[in-house]
Amino acid sequence: MRASGILLHITSLPGNCGVGTLGDVDRFIDFLRETKQTYWQLLPITPTDFVNSPYAPPSAFAGNTLLIDVNDLVKRGLVSEETAMCACKAQGNDYGYAIYHNDIVLREAYSNFAKADRPLDYAEFCSANSYWLDDYAMFCALKRHFNGKSWLEWDDEAIRMRTPSAISKYRDMLEYEIDYVEFCQYIFDVQWKAFRDKLKANRIQLIGDIPIYVAYDSADVWAHSELFELTRDRRPLWVAGVPPDYFSADGQLWGNPLYDWEAMKKNKYDWWLRRVSKCSEMFDVLRIDHFRAFDSYYAIKYGEVTARRGSWRKGVGYDFLKLLIDSVPELTIIAEDLGDIPQSVLDLRDKCNLAGMKIVQFAYDGNEANSFLPQNFNEHCVAYLGTHDNDTTVGWWKSLEPWQQDIVRRLSGVKGEHIALELMERLAESKSNTVIYSLQDIAEGDTEQRMNIPGTLGCWKYMAKRGDFSAEKYKWLLALTERTNRANNI
Repeated sequence: MRASGILLHITSLPGNCGVGTLGDVDRFIDFLRETKQTYWQLLPITPTDFVNSPYAPPSAFAGNTLLIDVNDLVKRGLVSEETAMCACKAQGNDYGYAIYHNDIVLREAYSNFAKADRPLDYAEFCSANSYWLDDYAMFCALKRHFNGKSWLEWDDEAIRMRTPSAISKYRDMLEYEIDYVEFCQYIFDVQWKAFRDKLKANRIQLIGDIPIYVAYDSADVWAHSELFELTRDRRPLWVAGVPPDYFSADGQLWGNPLYDWEAMKKNKYDWWLRRVSKCSEMFDVLRIDHFRAFDSYYAIKYGEVTARRGSWRKGVGYDFLKLLIDSVPELTIIAEDLGDIPQSVLDLRDKCNLAGMKIVQFAYDGNEANSFLPQNFNEHCVAYLGTHDNDTTVGWWKSLEPWQQDIVRRLSGVKGEHIALELMERLAESKSNTVIYSLQDIAEGDTEQRMNIPGTLGCWKYMAKRGDFSAEKYKWLLALTERTNRANNI
């Protein structure tokens, strides 16, 4: 089935709460429906880290409560209109504002919730999600108790090491805060289900995204330290990254702890199976970031300051992936197979019958056989002009030397006057069954609208403008979608 969709994270929706929320989705859903798109692709919806990145969350399972719709809480009688108004006065993207007011709103909501009879589905939610929620709620409560320190720096060794007596002690001591965190996740779940219902009513499928690794300072590592390569005192032995390449002389030192795959296997990969099962409840399609690590992964000794000195290890491979894929037959999986990829990764992807990714911005080295050229795509791939890690197409085009722009013109037959729209046409005309456009490219946005620059701070701030969903853009995208036989026919 030929189809298309748009990549736009919820935090990038235009809104007044510092970041876009589930209260801001309706207009974009209308835009997707009216332009006959099949997919809406998101970035990870788990909580963000201290630099607002969604790719190093403190939980692989929890929802990002910054996405909660404040006005829905008013309708439920949990938050006053005055509190909601104070939380919705931001101008553009402002994570500091969003974090500050989100906490005020949710604590008022919890205070009112705790005074009333709890709905039946609250206990059902807590019970069904206890395998991750219990640990995450306690982790958050402990982080607050220990002034935001990383769990390895908590001032009580017993709770760092999770002794039974310490768990019991702090569960009693922090009961209110633990219950508050569970309430916030319940509200997120209720609103997420309503969001999914809206998408289904409009025949739009949701593409989610998970990073292959988790953050060291996470509930997952604290609660399941036996599943990671840690020392006896629970410090990382090895951490994740990628080696030096053309783009980075030092490589990329991500710092995530590595999985102990033997321990995972002894546990029948329970943590991973629960993780993808949770994703199957949240999304219709799942993109797994850094898929190549299932074939081979780069290990860097903990304490190194760059990724120069590391080594490749054999990944967990096909048997694990087959188990994972078979456990969620309702979930379509996309393998992020970008970068310096050996043939063995492509063979593993194909053996699992997973679609890989194509990025048009990578296509113009002058080689007419480049696999990233739209005219060279096969049907079984998901194709983009660029991802959240790339510049916008207009910004990328402006960064090219004139001779490089000439290569683009020659190989794709574009003029370059409206480069993003012209290359979107080439993308849509390709054989790829699925193409995904970024909203920045539809709006012909420049570099200041870029979402992320890997390895740098101050990113994740892109917020769309209401004019990006204009009638002119709607007519153009609808015409392109129909002309290239990608109109939603779910």
